[in-house]
Amino acid sequence: MPFWKKKPTEAHSADQEQRLREVLRAREFDRRGYIKVSPGGYPGMTYQRAAQIAREEGLHAEAFGNRGSWRFGEKVVEEVE
Repeated sequence: MPFWKKKPTEAHSADQEQRLREVLRAREFDRRGYIKVSPGGYPGMTYQRAAQIAREEGLHAEAFGNRGSWRFGEKVVEEVE
């Protein structure tokens, strides 16, 4: 079976999730205020799972205009008086 058709093992997925969490916790934002992540580094993870992890870390996922990258930004909550 070709490698791209193999399902990732649980240990492999857990390792990828841990690496993604570390990247998101580092909070290294680009000049536009996003953390850009290449999905190629996480072959066993779906975008939906990555977005869920980002929500758990207090970030939101950008779902459009990503040009092949996953983008995560801070949730902004403002009170207007």
